[in-house]
Amino acid sequence: MIDQAVNFPAATKQASRNSSTPTSPTERIASIDVLRGFALLGILLANIQDFAAPSGMLHDIPIDVVSGVGMHHKFSMCIMTAQWLFVEGKMRSLFGLLLGAGSVLLLGRIETRAGEARAADIFHRRYMWLILLGLIHGIFIWNGDILFQYGVVALLTLYPLRHVKASRLMFAGFAIALLGGTLGIGNAMGMSTALHSAALQEGAKASVLQHRTPTLEQQQAVKAAQEGREKDLAALQETVSVERASYLKSEPENAKGFAEFNCLVFTTGWIFEVVGIMIAGMGLYKTGFLSAALPSRNYFAVALTGYAISGGLVLIGLSHAARFGFSDAVVVKWIFLPYGLEQVPGMLANASVLLLLVRYGIVKPVQRALAAVGRTALSNYLLTSIICQFVFKWGPWRLYGALEYYQQIYAVVCVWALNLIASMIWLRFYNFGPVEWVWRSLTYWKRQSMVAEA
Repeated sequence: MIDQAVNFPAATKQASRNSSTPTSPTERIASIDVLRGFALLGILLANIQDFAAPSGMLHDIPIDVVSGVGMHHKFSMCIMTAQWLFVEGKMRSLFGLLLGAGSVLLLGRIETRAGEARAADIFHRRYMWLILLGLIHGIFIWNGDILFQYGVVALLTLYPLRHVKASRLMFAGFAIALLGGTLGIGNAMGMSTALHSAALQEGAKASVLQHRTPTLEQQQAVKAAQEGREKDLAALQETVSVERASYLKSEPENAKGFAEFNCLVFTTGWIFEVVGIMIAGMGLYKTGFLSAALPSRNYFAVALTGYAISGGLVLIGLSHAARFGFSDAVVVKWIFLPYGLEQVPGMLANASVLLLLVRYGIVKPVQRALAAVGRTALSNYLLTSIICQFVFKWGPWRLYGALEYYQQIYAVVCVWALNLIASMIWLRFYNFGPVEWVWRSLTYWKRQSMVAEA
């Protein structure tokens, strides 16, 4: 079983009371590193569609797959279903959850060692640098960056909540994530228009099944959905041609996409999903959930309940959407409207299963590899973006749009192998990942020791 202590040993506190140096490898909580590594690798599964091919209007409902394009359509549909059951939204939210937990850990440690003033200084500097790093990543590398949003949320909301009780943090956090996130996604997806169109399409099908003629408005809604799908399919190849561009040619469009995406997230209220998740992460850390300190029955219960809620909603939504050819409006109503209830319970279920594996020491080599990725998560996140952009767009291969949906998993596995192997080798010689070293040095405004002690 891993070390379940949430507080620092007394000897360590005494020895470092007047210090405000970063966490040493011996002070790290193994379960959190494993969870972070797992989340980091899982994020690529969710993002690979954006790196590798055009997906149409709705993220992770690729129109070529749901329209039956490709020789291995059924296999791709199975993979898409698995993505929605275990990956979509769940890895990203787990990453945010851990960032919230890390804020509590950081502040508690620095306040104990150096006082509140020093802790506040380090905390705010840490997230200002993360915002800058997110801007660099989003503008110059990949417009799907999440670091910028995490940095803004942490900087503006987390510090005043550091001493709030765990139960209140969890209740408020999950409430904000579910309610604010759902309304925000609804605004971003044009929910009101989509619900009306979906109702008309569903009414048209019901009329046909009852041997009645659909109304004119219902017929027009069905026709508009079909024409929209045909237009999206026709535009795929044009999108592929545009995206297969050199770095210098594609950079202005990438920067524009980053700005537009973040404007959408903040102006629609979608950002409250991130706010809630990070606040809930603070509470979950305080309870000992993330350090595997709770009884095993708690994790079993969360896993079973989480998968039942999340999986049930996903399967019902996908099944219903399939009856309407995955019309955009029907997908929004049946898959994106309950997004929060698919995301949060599924994320907690994934975390619970992994924490049980960590607690009982199952597949320890895999755990060690995931922990290494977790300790170098920031470096791996940026490296993954650079590799994928080079392979699919900037480099000589220009594979963007060339792979079928199921074939994108091959690219994911190759990048995973690089993340895992490189992280383990790197940490044999160094204390931090290269980007982590820069971030920590800037945060503490002091050059950190990079080389690991023999």
